[in-house]
Amino acid sequence: MTPPGGIYVHLPYCASRCGYCAFVVTTDGSSRDRYLEALQRETALLVREAEGATFDSIYLGGGTPSLLPTEAVRRLLEELRRAFRIGPDAEVTLEANPEDVTPEAVRAWKSAGVNRVSVGVQSFEDVELAGVGRRHDAARAASALDILAGAGLAVSGDLILGLPEQTPESFGRSVRRLIDSGASHASIYLLEVEKSKTMEEDRRVRPERYPSDDVQADMWLAMGDAMAAAGFVHYEISNWARPGREARHNLKYWTRTANLGLGVSAHELWAGRRRANVSTLEGYVERLSRGERPLALDRPIDLAEAAREEVFLGLRLARGVEEDAVRRQIDAAGDARLPEDYEVWQESGILEKDQSRVRFTERGFLVSNEVLSRFV
Repeated sequence: MTPPGGIYVHLPYCASRCGYCAFVVTTDGSSRDRYLEALQRETALLVREAEGATFDSIYLGGGTPSLLPTEAVRRLLEELRRAFRIGPDAEVTLEANPEDVTPEAVRAWKSAGVNRVSVGVQSFEDVELAGVGRRHDAARAASALDILAGAGLAVSGDLILGLPEQTPESFGRSVRRLIDSGASHASIYLLEVEKSKTMEEDRRVRPERYPSDDVQADMWLAMGDAMAAAGFVHYEISNWARPGREARHNLKYWTRTANLGLGVSAHELWAGRRRANVSTLEGYVERLSRGERPLALDRPIDLAEAAREEVFLGLRLARGVEEDAVRRQIDAAGDARLPEDYEVWQESGILEKDQSRVRFTERGFLVSNEVLSRFV
């Protein structure tokens, strides 16, 4: 039986751009109404594509979806439900910045069918938030989490490790405050300064503002211990959840479950094809005004590529993948050093075997990008 799919909708509007952001976003809201109309057109084009399929997750990402008027969120979700077969118990996630979370907004989101909110906390330290251009302070972040938890919604909170001015002590305080907030899910990311020219230059000129790689490694391991002690399960490289509260939608990406992508720069896996929309707002809106899908990429995935994806996506999960699948990819890779490196990764404690499966250790997750890139 084919598992239910997911629907991702990219909403690119932001009040300001954060220093670390590498997503397709805009701070100019003048095109918003035209963009929402284009989303309606894209939804209509996908109806035939998804005929007979069922869905059990919707993810409104961005950008800052919480910036949308609540009535626009309601209309968007109604349109998706009219167009697609979405189960009554679907996980419906909306990404939000703390400054947009008010009791009135939360009531409207909940009434529209949102049952999970992912909050961009990033830190509970004001100096760290200011250093990357966040519009909220620590008190506002705490208030947002309280409002959401009090409304009975599932709550996920994001933190970033490696921010300027961050120390092991300040990061530990942020982790503890997130644990104590009532959130049932946490996404904790390593800062990637190379994705922002501004931050990359700042770290080059003022490296003392940033924790070193060795310090970050220690912070990561201490954070993992604190999360585990609080009852959170580390189920994917950057994601922890209380038992049963894993992100249903995001798991579809790592398990290669079919998903549709709507909106500028959105990606999807559907009917054995990988597709991606154009990454400019103007191009996205203009193509849909002509009744065309705004695709920049559309290619089939053959069996060999699907097998590679099974390994490098599956290894992101704490449960890992079958060792036989890893061995087959090593044989097929044509990388003369890979068999020896694979043994070294196990001997050095980066990878471990658990019965017939291979998975990263907690320390191994820190260098997972280097390992996974060998299987792409």
